[in-house]
Amino acid sequence: MMKKTICLLTAALMICALCGCKDEEPESSEKTSRSVSTKEESSQQTETPDEVRAVSSSLVSPLGMDEWGSAAKFSPDQQKYFNVPLRVVRVTAGSEAEKRVRDFCSSDKTYTFKKPEKGCEWVIADYEISLDGFPAGKGGADTAVVAFVTGTDGKTVEYKGKKYAVTTVCMTDGKYYFEGTGKGSTAFIVPENFRDYTIAFGEYGETQAYFTQSKKTALAF
Repeated sequence: MMKKTICLLTAALMICALCGCKDEEPESSEKTSRSVSTKEESSQQTETPDEVRAVSSSLVSPLGMDEWGSAAKFSPDQQKYFNVPLRVVRVTAGSEAEKRVRDFCSSDKTYTFKKPEKGCEWVIADYEISLDGFPAGKGGADTAVVAFVTGTDGKTVEYKGKKYAVTTVCMTDGKYYFEGTGKGSTAFIVPENFRDYTIAFGEYGETQAYFTQSKKTALAF
């Protein structure tokens, strides 16, 4: 009788032990799942979907629409050039571009508006510039960047046997930044419907970001 009682007690204890293990399993699994979920949420919060990644470019390997390039911008605070990420986001031409340039020249007074000669038109390349890490100084930094317009070979723009000395008008958004992304525009005159030109942002002799209209994937409007 004693042996039978001991056997029953032992069996009961084993069943309790097994039940205890089964009860703990879901709790452990739930904690692991929570930990993974928290990690994923944390990762999503720190990611930037539109991360700035500047790509090197050249006349023979220009950038396309929305591609970030690297351009030299002068810092009055440090008295030297710093490379900043820049991308072209839109290009317009014709009457809309001309009106924008006219309005800008009327309000800014830095440039005198020029009416295009017959067969030519105003073109505006709108760009974004990242000023994160740029030494802005006490007053902040504007979005102005030096730009040059040449033929796709880097030489003077030429169309139907005629050469055009293209000058640019720098149109900023009028704001000053200590960091973040600002907007600006570069305007210039070229022959109507002409696309075989390159815009080089950045000081001559320093780092430049090249954009061209003749590239199939670039700057279509």
